[in-house]
Amino acid sequence: MVNFIQICLIFLSFFVSFASKVFAENNENYHPFVKVGNKYYFINGELKMNWFESSEYCRSLRGDLANIESLDELLVLEKYILTRGILSQLWFDGNDLANEGRYMSHSTGRPILFTKWYSTNPDNQNDEDCLEVCIDDKTLLMNDHHCEREFYAICQLRESIMHCSGKNSLILQDENCIVKNLVESLIQAADAFKSHSQPLLCPTS
Repeated sequence: MVNFIQICLIFLSFFVSFASKVFAENNENYHPFVKVGNKYYFINGELKMNWFESSEYCRSLRGDLANIESLDELLVLEKYILTRGILSQLWFDGNDLANEGRYMSHSTGRPILFTKWYSTNPDNQNDEDCLEVCIDDKTLLMNDHHCEREFYAICQLRESIMHCSGKNSLILQDENCIVKNLVESLIQAADAFKSHSQPLLCPTS
């Protein structure tokens, strides 16, 4: 049993060294998402969809419609959108379909606390309930719009994807996740070895 554990520890040390290199080389391999500030975004500039289709589309990419939580995040995203020359409207996370005037995040189920509305908005003109953003005078602003209108989607990589998950590939896990999963596997292997190494006892009558 001791020899087995020693072998496992040696294997673990070599594998962690290898995994660290893989992590360093592939830390930002979240295609098609691009790191912008502290988050990862993807803007599909080829397919226009309504708000609901946009939400489903982002989820199919392991993400959600983008959700800005601070002015710093908005300014970083604003700079990225301006750099790419995107001037069209983009669907964003949030709607007030349940309670008029109370915008909720569709991805988290919580109220949207940070907003930077376009002048006189949200105005609910002709029953506008879904959140979109657009560039106006080089400034990224929010606006309420009809959910069935078709705009491009701006998706944000789901944070859970960037944390430990046994379903993710090696390059989508950070170093701590790799070590954690390896240790758990080694413990399971040690338990299995211990159970198989114990002599079988015949039942006594």
